[in-house]
Amino acid sequence: MTDCFEGIVGQTSAISVLRNAVSAPLPAYLFVGPPGCGARTAATRFAAELLAADSDDPERTKRLVIAEEHPDLIVFERNGPALSVDQAKEIVRVATTSPYESNKKIIFVEDIHLAFSSAPMILKVLEEPPPTTLFILTAEEIPVGIATIASRCTRVEFEAISPKELVEHLVGSGVEQEHAVMLAAAANNSIDRAMLLASDEAALDRWNAWAELHSVLDGSGSSAAAATDRLLAMIDAATAPLQHRHEQENKDVEERAERFGERGAGRRSLEDRHKRELRRLRTDELLMGMTALGNAISKGVADGSIDPSSGSRSLTLVTSAAQDLRRNGNERLLMQRLFVTLKV
Repeated sequence: MTDCFEGIVGQTSAISVLRNAVSAPLPAYLFVGPPGCGARTAATRFAAELLAADSDDPERTKRLVIAEEHPDLIVFERNGPALSVDQAKEIVRVATTSPYESNKKIIFVEDIHLAFSSAPMILKVLEEPPPTTLFILTAEEIPVGIATIASRCTRVEFEAISPKELVEHLVGSGVEQEHAVMLAAAANNSIDRAMLLASDEAALDRWNAWAELHSVLDGSGSSAAAATDRLLAMIDAATAPLQHRHEQENKDVEERAERFGERGAGRRSLEDRHKRELRRLRTDELLMGMTALGNAISKGVADGSIDPSSGSRSLTLVTSAAQDLRRNGNERLLMQRLFVTLKV
């Protein structure tokens, strides 16, 4: 039988805790770790093992849960800079409904550290969880505002994946050493992102386009706009395979709807998942680009081709833009604002 935890890199202690929890799970778990540590992957794999434990067809259940397509795995991601009150209301509502196929349902909430105004509502359902509902939450940190939420959960710590571990994993998967080093940097040490890039032949071209960006920007609006257009076109091309897959999944849903009727077709949940996947991919692409840009500027400072004070200022701007990216959905505006001020 498929072991859902197999292949998760660098989280031996956390996975050991989760393996032991499958047979007697507690009502709520909080996975805490830095971006790219694999917490989301671990969450879906843990959910797969939990729902498969009592399934008549465990392999099917695991496959659907890992793909985030199982009706008893409900995923909540923030749509903006924070988890909204409306999302919290939906979490509470869904928590009180019965499972569809299993004897339990799992609610997965990502970025609970950004729950802000919605935290009290989420806390209430965690304090009195329905007997058939389990919660898996992820957070990069535990700010004061969610300390009480954290106290209601079983906390599982995730460590940052080291570049060495990630490079070794990529090389073990058949990637050449030099390419593996680039992929590890491009993926910001995220194992899932690194493996995706490893199968993307154009990834190196996109990395180089960002790395060379500092040499073509001159502080003018025209150069910033041209660079933005070029890079967004490359990102659009990178999302094409995902969007093709989405189109096929939509066709499959339409065929099922025609054959069995509208009920159970799952249009809304499918649409929500497609939006999440596309948003994650575009965000990852932009973060990769800013990593490439930052690395190029750092190398320029080190070899003397970039003035240290100018390079330091530019690196601060790039770091700030990368942080803003997680809160600002307007890609074009963010990029143009960065590029017009970036001159080294």
